Amino acid sequence: MEKKTAGNIREYSLIGIVVIGVYIGFKYLSPLAAPFLFAFAFVAALHPMLERVQNKYHIKKGILAAGILLLFCVTVGVGVWCLIVFVIQKLGDLFGQIDLFEEKFCIFVGNCCDGIEKKFGMDGAGIERFIMERVNVFIENFQVQVVPRIMDESVGYVKNIVGIVGFLAIMIIAAVLLVKDYNEIMERLARREELRCMMGIGKKVFCHIGTFIRAQLIILFVISLLCAVTLFLGGFEGGILIGLFTGFMDMLPFIGTGLVLMPLAFWQILNGYYTKAVICVILYVICALSREFMEPKLIGEKMGIFPVAILFSVYAGVKLFGVFGIIKGPLALVTVYEIYLFMKGRKGAYGSGKGTEGRGE
Repeated sequence: MEKKTAGNIREYSLIGIVVIGVYIGFKYLSPLAAPFLFAFAFVAALHPMLERVQNKYHIKKGILAAGILLLFCVTVGVGVWCLIVFVIQKLGDLFGQIDLFEEKFCIFVGNCCDGIEKKFGMDGAGIERFIMERVNVFIENFQVQVVPRIMDESVGYVKNIVGIVGFLAIMIIAAVLLVKDYNEIMERLARREELRCMMGIGKKVFCHIGTFIRAQLIILFVISLLCAVTLFLGGFEGGILIGLFTGFMDMLPFIGTGLVLMPLAFWQILNGYYTKAVICVILYVICALSREFMEPKLIGEKMGIFPVAILFSVYAGVKLFGVFGIIKGPLALVTVYEIYLFMKGRKGAYGSGKGTEGRGE
């Protein structure tokens, strides 16, 4: 019993050390190693194809790798740029109609307060005055605090864009250099057992991340298609673009489609389109249920990790690592999980090995 307890303590202590080590690595080392890790993952995934193309068409692997990465970066960049332009345009239209929105909101609040006064005998005018005072205070605080802060941080946004461009440039250069010496690097890594173990864990981690990303893309496609078709058939202006944007927002943790559909439903109520508002609410419920149904099938069963653990890792990642914790959180979770399985399997292998030696003697 004491040996079992001591063994459990050692196991838990080792897991704690692994968790701390993974946290330190993702917190402080990952920004330095990230472009090289991405470049290595890219080269490892496409190296067989690059060699076949080189042997068939006599095009150097470095040129092929650089061309593929540049095409990918340009495609993603154009997509993100179009999305930003669409959001800015919609925000501009929204701010341009702020006076109309305020007028309709006042009418809506007045009608609601009149109805409350008629049905319950309460002071409708007093309730309306209180609500409008709170709304005015909120608008003033927004104008005084939020807008200037956004303008002050615009320089920071530019720095982030420059940082992303630098990250991509280093990744492309690293991939071009790695692809030339990939075979020799892998041969040297295979000579040492500890490096082979690290490579094995790394491959499993990247397989898990590939499963996670693939699942998120499938869910994004399904929900985007569902929202675009529903809003288009529901007669919403710009329904297809709003639906695609709604599906994209569903990838963000703790925000989801509600960030778009709930304000859209409220706007329909203010305009008197109650049927469209109901459509937005029902669509939001369907999107939430669809994600809850698809995630366990696409992520949990294939990765061997409970979906609630994935959700926790995203939440904890955002708290510990900031915005990029959306990616770092699940990546850290599967890293700890794979290291734990490796240590557990190696312990079992050593135990069985000892037993075999004893029987042989």
